[in-house]
Amino acid sequence: MNKDLGIQKLFFDSVRQRVPEHISIVHEIAEVLGISYDSAYRRLRGEKALSIEEMKLLSYKFRISIDSLFGMNNADILFQPFIFYADDEGLENWLRWRISEVQRLNAAASKELIMVARDLPVYFYFDFPELAAFKLYFWKKMLLHHPDYHEKKFDINEEPTKLLETGHYLLDAYNKIPSSEIWCYETFTRIMKQIVFCSVSGFFIHKNYSTLLFDKLESLVRHMENQAAQGCKFHVSYNPTENEEENFKVFFNEVLLIDNTVFVQRDDKKFVYMTHNSLDILITTNHAFCNQVEHSLRIIMKTGNLISGTSAVDCNSYFNSIYEKMEEYRSQSISPRFVL
Repeated sequence: MNKDLGIQKLFFDSVRQRVPEHISIVHEIAEVLGISYDSAYRRLRGEKALSIEEMKLLSYKFRISIDSLFGMNNADILFQPFIFYADDEGLENWLRWRISEVQRLNAAASKELIMVARDLPVYFYFDFPELAAFKLYFWKKMLLHHPDYHEKKFDINEEPTKLLETGHYLLDAYNKIPSSEIWCYETFTRIMKQIVFCSVSGFFIHKNYSTLLFDKLESLVRHMENQAAQGCKFHVSYNPTENEEENFKVFFNEVLLIDNTVFVQRDDKKFVYMTHNSLDILITTNHAFCNQVEHSLRIIMKTGNLISGTSAVDCNSYFNSIYEKMEEYRSQSISPRFVL
């Protein structure tokens, strides 16, 4: 096989990683390129070379960084964006895209996920519908400036049922994969600040919503503490046994921390996902960049404190600080000078 067809093989290996198992890769290639199944097979087998235009069409469809295939590690880094749209369909697509990424990782023979969580990963909110509904409201109103939300107040009884069901399915998928998360105090205080802001700004239909949301948040934090102590992830309604597989490592590092970043390794392929504009996501498979991010994340973990599993003292110390901060923010949200 010549060099060009060797690159073509690597390219189709990347395509295979992005096509769900229940979907025919031959059908996908034939449809994108407008060719017959036989022609698609010939390209897959390396019997016919892809044209530059064909590779462009496929790379756009499957979000593949072509520069990494040519070993252009010192060139500009190519990121593929996933843009977050403000309507419910955009939210649904955003959640389903995350589900597909988690499922691909779970299907790999060897896998690793390392996440910097400056904000608690959205997965975990979906065991607590009131908090998930509030988070979706806050995103639409404050980050996305959805026109329907300019004057809209948060009503806890208006739960976006379909989105919450999709989000719960996302959490179920995430709970099954091994992950390492790097937390700081802001991991939990960010949503506290958001609740206080909405309360004092008069964005709640009822002034007691802040108390209710803080009660739910306390339940979530206690659930996160339980998962960290057990060293595994599970739904809030589940009682883990002593024989549960440990798939959850949590590190605390308040000093060396970068923005929300996820490093993933699926078999021999590396990916980096970076948050852009709060909710949009940039993805790259650039080998040099992925290695650099991986190296940085391992340093952050090494210089931080492991607070999961057997690290009971460090775990208790961290969460005690979180509970103290929660009481401070809870008091701010119900301060008499803000009651309308």
